[in-house]
Amino acid sequence: EIAAIYRCDITLVISEFELQLLQQHYNVPPALLCYCPFLLDEPSLQPLPDFDMRQHFIAIGNFRHAPNWHSVLWLKQEIWPLIRQQLPQAELHIYGAYPPPKATQLHQPKEGFLIKGWAEDAAEVVKSARVLLAPLPFGAGLKGKFIDAMAQGTPNVTTAVGAEGMLHQGEWAGLLAETAQDIADAAVLLYQDEQLWQQKQQQGFVILAKRFAIHEHQPRVWQQLMDVQQQLSENRLTNFT
Repeated sequence: EIAAIYRCDITLVISEFELQLLQQHYNVPPALLCYCPFLLDEPSLQPLPDFDMRQHFIAIGNFRHAPNWHSVLWLKQEIWPLIRQQLPQAELHIYGAYPPPKATQLHQPKEGFLIKGWAEDAAEVVKSARVLLAPLPFGAGLKGKFIDAMAQGTPNVTTAVGAEGMLHQGEWAGLLAETAQDIADAAVLLYQDEQLWQQKQQQGFVILAKRFAIHEHQPRVWQQLMDVQQQLSENRLTNFT
C-alpha cells in the first residue's frame, strides 16, 4: 500500500487516524495525501423511534470480513452471557451477508442469540434496536455500521479500534470498552439508562454533521485534486520515488 501511494499523484485517505499514521510513522509526504472521509448529504428529517419504542440489541456486518466474524465469536463466547445475566429477557439479533455454517450453528433462541443473516433493509433493522454492539478486536478505516447506526439514532458499544477516526472532540455516539466484562457492563448501562441513551444519540447526530457532512469536505477535496492536476509535471518531478 505504501508503494502504491508513492506511485500515485494523490491518494484519498478515508480515516484521519490513518492519515496521521502515514505521515508520522511512514513519513509519507503530506502532498501525496488527501483526507476524504465519508461524504454524507443532509439527513432526512424522518421521525425515529424513541427509547421506549426500541428493544433488544443488534450486531451487523458481512460475515466474510474477519473483524466482524471475530466480533460475533467474542459476543457468543464471552460478552453475551454476561449481558444476559443482567438482562435475561434481552435478545441479540445478528445480521450480515454470507453467514457460513459455522455462524448459523451459533443460533441459540433459548439464549436470545439470534443469527438473522441478510437484512433486506439495514436501516430498518438498526432503527428498531435500542443498542448496537460492535466489539471489534481489530480493523482499519471507517466502519460504515456506525454511520448507519448514528443516522438511525441507535447508540452503540464498541472498542477504541471500532471508533477509530470517527470521534468528534473526543466524544462518541455510545460507550467504549475493551474487555468482555466492561463491554457487557457498558451495554447494560446504555440499554437501561434513557438519559444516557438520548445523550449518546444526540452525539451521533453531531458527529455526522461535524465530521462527515459533504459540504464540510467537498470544497477542500475538490480544490486539492484540481491543484494536483494543474501542477502534475512539477509534482512528479519532486516525487522521485
